[in-house]
Amino acid sequence: MIKSSKKLIFLSVCTIFLIQNIFGHEGHSKKPKMPAIGVIQGSVTDSSSGAPIEYASISMIDNHDGDVVTGGLSDKNGSFNISEIPLGEYIVVIEFIGYSKKEIGPINIFPGQMTGGKGKIKHFLGEIPMKVSSVNLDAIEVVGDESQFIQTVDKQVFKVGKNLTAAGGTGFDLLRKVPTVDVNIDGEVSIAGDANVTILIDGKRSGLTGSNRRGVVDNIQVSMVEKVEVITNPSAKYDPDGVGGIINIVLKRGSFDGLNGSISGMAGEYEKRNLNGNVNYRQNKWNVFAGASSYTGNNIGKGYRNFTYNYSDSSASLKQNTMRTKNPANVGLRMGGDYYPSKSSTFSYTYSFNDHTETTKEELEFYEPFSRLSKSKSENLGNHHDHSFSYENNFGTKDKKLSTGIDINFEEDDVTQYNIENSSIIDDYNSGSTDTDFKEKINSQTFRLDYEDGVNDKLSIETGFKTTLKSFSTDYTYLNQLYINDYSEDIYAGYISTTYDITDQFGIKAGARYEQVETNASLVPSSSNTAPDSINIISTIIDNAVELSPYEKPYSKIYPSLFLIYKLSPMQTIQFGYSQKVNRPGRRTISPFPRNTYDITRIRNGNPYLDPEYSDVAELKYSSNSRKLNFNAGLSYKLIKDNIMWWDRDMVEFQGDVYEILTADNSENSESIGSSLVIVYRPIPLVSLMLSRWSWNNRTYGNGESDLNGDSNGAYYRSMITLNLPRIARMELSMGGRGDMKFTTGGSPGNFSADLGLQKSFLNNKLSVTLKFDDIFDTKKFVINTENVITNPISQETYIQLMDAERRRGQRYISVNINYNFGKQQKKKWNRRNFGGGRSGGGMDMDY
Repeated sequence: MIKSSKKLIFLSVCTIFLIQNIFGHEGHSKKPKMPAIGVIQGSVTDSSSGAPIEYASISMIDNHDGDVVTGGLSDKNGSFNISEIPLGEYIVVIEFIGYSKKEIGPINIFPGQMTGGKGKIKHFLGEIPMKVSSVNLDAIEVVGDESQFIQTVDKQVFKVGKNLTAAGGTGFDLLRKVPTVDVNIDGEVSIAGDANVTILIDGKRSGLTGSNRRGVVDNIQVSMVEKVEVITNPSAKYDPDGVGGIINIVLKRGSFDGLNGSISGMAGEYEKRNLNGNVNYRQNKWNVFAGASSYTGNNIGKGYRNFTYNYSDSSASLKQNTMRTKNPANVGLRMGGDYYPSKSSTFSYTYSFNDHTETTKEELEFYEPFSRLSKSKSENLGNHHDHSFSYENNFGTKDKKLSTGIDINFEEDDVTQYNIENSSIIDDYNSGSTDTDFKEKINSQTFRLDYEDGVNDKLSIETGFKTTLKSFSTDYTYLNQLYINDYSEDIYAGYISTTYDITDQFGIKAGARYEQVETNASLVPSSSNTAPDSINIISTIIDNAVELSPYEKPYSKIYPSLFLIYKLSPMQTIQFGYSQKVNRPGRRTISPFPRNTYDITRIRNGNPYLDPEYSDVAELKYSSNSRKLNFNAGLSYKLIKDNIMWWDRDMVEFQGDVYEILTADNSENSESIGSSLVIVYRPIPLVSLMLSRWSWNNRTYGNGESDLNGDSNGAYYRSMITLNLPRIARMELSMGGRGDMKFTTGGSPGNFSADLGLQKSFLNNKLSVTLKFDDIFDTKKFVINTENVITNPISQETYIQLMDAERRRGQRYISVNINYNFGKQQKKKWNRRNFGGGRSGGGMDMDY
């Protein structure tokens, strides 16, 4: 596999340089080399709202031969600063998708004495307003669309505002639209096939995504989100958690002048309801905002599990049907504000609250070789509170920035599970006893300080420190026996990162992050426990974990990082990145308590004695961007030590019976080679096409257990077509899925699905109505086939277990979403200059 992967890397690198030759711009005539001492500065804004335009491209065109000499992109405040421009006469071209191209010039970059006072070395172009582009089609004006996907040097940005097929949905629906990101049927998020992902809200961890390190996203409503940022290989500035990368979900904050806001509502089949409102008020030195949301609905998933057991002289089978119905109900509130005491400083505070209730009913029907019906009902009640305080000061310059923040989070959950055996009454869930009660409280405090200093035009330094204190307390009651599990994790970190531009085209960024980690866990029975009335395999598993308690694991490590950036042209870059990462076991991964207690044919629980896995990550990226075509390709290699695997299968004997236990364990090592490709093509402002593909090829080796060793591979595909129909509607067709997938003990056949959205706007685009068809062909499902060689711990007989299973998360449905915007939706053009630009809504480079 590794040999074929090396061939893949070689061919891909050759392809990258071939593409560079096709799209590159090279002058054909040699010109005398001029001193590169010129500077161009300015800012790009929307002509109607005054809002800054991020990622606008600025190109310096030689006015004599038309060559592109250099260029750059505008930042989050719309500002740009292009330095080291060779002396000459130029036309400055500003472009951004959905806006008319703007040309400024000619501009003379010469010392004044050489041009009779008409030229100068440094030019400030001021604020450059951009008009939304339009084409004339049968005398009907059609407005061009802003691109939903943008690739920058350090991250991918997916803008949510105009995505139709995710409208009215949750974070689960949204992330399935983001290139290289997938969410599986259990809600687990992965980047390019790697599920070791860190999910942030506004650059910080939040109770919205759950307390587990690998957060869930069902509590987030799409109408709350402004954009999604994906960083696959972060620098030393960021926490090293998340081998797969970081996903930052930026929520709408609001910074328009005066009173502005929006109200949206969704209604769909299966009692899906969503209501959301956002409002902000900005005046002088104050900006305040608030938002509220509620969501309810039914998710009905059916499936089956068929087992075949092949012995040396016979075979047997076990067949099951499964049914799961989830009824989530979430209510959220978010409010806060910004205060600008001076032109360069900002104080900010945000409070968010979420209350969630979810009732889950599960049925497990055995119909071969015997008939039995097991039913379970669980009720999950919980809430979280997040407080975020921050201060930022840029000292009146773009070269320095100090930011500090304190985040305080509290979360509690109460999960009660009722189990019933051999019940024929479908809704008779409360006739049995309360088998399991799971109460949990989570506290987290984060303190951080970051400082950036642009020492000179070539050198900049970033440094800072961060302290994260977490504690979890779980009360678990099973068969009237109470167990108390306490877990804490304290992380003390500091980092330094340096960026140096060696030439106009080549730059280097190097850094290191040091972390000291203290982890403690204990599991004890309550002193009030009495002798249990009965014991079974579940209580035995818990008692075994009690005997091994307590658990402590302090450790420290330095995580280096190195990035090389080469600019082939103003619109083309090649980037190489290397970093070391850690995947610390998540809270649920190390929980000794079984996931459920009603299905004892396959018991899944965590492993409190897991070690962290460490990885070396190398990545090569190529990016070419133009007005019509964005081409982004990448290759990655990961070497992982002490790899955490969820496929560890142990057979345990209890009272003469054998039970299958699924848990996590550390394998020795694994290698992973991945590739990604994202193409965005806009032939005319009416049409946009996005195509993406990402794949991975893993090899795990070195562990004595065969189910932890082997190869796995897979590939995902996604496409999105957006079409504007003049004075009729806007249409978006989203298609995606995966090809055949292989893993160490089996595989999964390919699966594809499609969503369709249609939107019509009224009242000067203040009111919009969106009709959405989710899973048009009703094909969203997960099918898995496994083969395991098992040894019976009692008889020592070896046999082969085959499993064929299918699961669905939900069903095809239709929904209608209505959105209304009120207020002027405009900024005063002096606001951002007078008060330092405020906050951009939680971008990664600011908050984390």
